[in-house]
Amino acid sequence: MATQGNIFDHIQNWCETHNLTCQPHLTSPAASQLFNTITLQDRLTFFKNWIAHKHENEYYAYDVTSFSTYSTGITEAEWGYNRDKEKLPQINIGCYLGQKSGLPAFYVTYPGSIVDKSHLPYMMAYNETLNISKACFVMDRGFCTEANIKFMHESNLSYVLGVELGHKVFSEVVEQVREGIVSMRYRVEENVYGRCVSSCFYGVEAFLHVFYDSDLAVRKRSELYRRVEVDEEKLCQLEQLTRREAKRYSRFFKIDLAGDGSFRFERDYDKIDRVARDCGFFCLFTDVGGFGCGEVLGVYRRRDVLEKGFDDLKNFLDMRRLRVHSSGVLDGKLFVAFVALIVVSEVSNCLEGFMRERGLSKAGVFCELEKVRVVVLSDGVCLMNPLSKLQRSIFEACGLTEEDLKKYVESC
Repeated sequence: MATQGNIFDHIQNWCETHNLTCQPHLTSPAASQLFNTITLQDRLTFFKNWIAHKHENEYYAYDVTSFSTYSTGITEAEWGYNRDKEKLPQINIGCYLGQKSGLPAFYVTYPGSIVDKSHLPYMMAYNETLNISKACFVMDRGFCTEANIKFMHESNLSYVLGVELGHKVFSEVVEQVREGIVSMRYRVEENVYGRCVSSCFYGVEAFLHVFYDSDLAVRKRSELYRRVEVDEEKLCQLEQLTRREAKRYSRFFKIDLAGDGSFRFERDYDKIDRVARDCGFFCLFTDVGGFGCGEVLGVYRRRDVLEKGFDDLKNFLDMRRLRVHSSGVLDGKLFVAFVALIVVSEVSNCLEGFMRERGLSKAGVFCELEKVRVVVLSDGVCLMNPLSKLQRSIFEACGLTEEDLKKYVESC
C-alpha cells in the first residue's frame, strides 16, 4: 500500500519482486481473505501496544473523515454529510493523531449517517481500553457543543476546542474583550493578538482564549463583501423567488416577497456590518490552566497534521475508493491502510527537510527505495547491491547507514 496504493490486482507480481517471507505469494483474492481474518480484538491489541510504545502523555488531534463507496454489502455505509461532495453512501472514520510524534495513534469506523459531534462520547469510550489517561484532545469547532463540553468535564478529559462565535456564552466574552485587544501587551505574534478569560461556561470552569488576526480580518472582510456582490448579481438576474430562496438571501438583503413570487430587495447594511465586525476574531476553549495564548494557539494549529494524514490516506494510499464489497474485508483493509499511513507519516516526518532541499516528493522517495536490489542465492544467502548516492542520503536522513541495511538483509 505504501508503494503501490490501494489496488491489489497485481499484488502477486509485486510479491515476486520483493523479499517476503509469505509463501505462496499473495493474490488479490488471498489478500481479501487475509484482510477478513483481522479481528476487532487483533486491532485493539495493536492500538493498545502502539499507544503505549509511542504516544505517552500526548496531545491528540481528533477529527473525522469519510469514505464513499458504491458497495451495497458494507453495513456501515449510509447517506450522510459527504466531505468529498460525492452523491454516494459513506462510512465515517474518527482518528487520533499524536501531535508530539506526528503519527496516527488510533481510529474507529462508524455509520456514515451519524454526525461527528454526537459520536464524540463513543470515540472517547475506547480511551480506557487503550490506557489513554494523561492526554489532551485537540478538536475543531464542529465538536464544540454544550453536551460534549459537559461530557469531557465529567469524564476528566482535557481538551482544546475551536469555538463557533455564534454560541451566546462565547460571543458575550468576545464583546467584553473586543475593545483594546489590538495592543502590544496582548500581541501573540505578528498581527495576531490574544486574551484569555477564565469563567464558568455551561456550568464548567474553563478558559476562553479570544484571538484577533488583523490579516485574517482583511481577507475575511474581502470575502464577505465579494459574497454580497455575487448574491446581488444573482438576485438582479431573477424575476421570482421561492420562500426558501428568499430566506437564504435574507442573510444580507432585505427581501420584499410578493405572493406570486415577484420581489424587491436591497442590501441590509446592518446585518452585513454585524458579520464584518467579527471578521478576524476566533476563539479556543480549554479546561487546561496555565496555557498562554501563544501556547494554546500553537497546540491547536498543529492539529492540521491530521488533515494532512487524511489527505495521505485518501490520495497517496489511494483509499478514496474502498474497493471492497463486505464489512469484514473492509475492516481488515482499513487497518492495513492505517499501518501503511504510520509508515508514510514516519517517512514524511524524518525526510521533510530532506525532500524540500532535494525537491523530492514522498512518491519519489518510495520510488527510489524500490530500486534497492537484493539477490537471493540458491543456498539462501542474501546479497545486496550497493546503494546509490541518493539512496544513501535517504537512509542517512532517517538516521541509518548502508551498513544497517546490509545487516538487516543478512538477517532475513
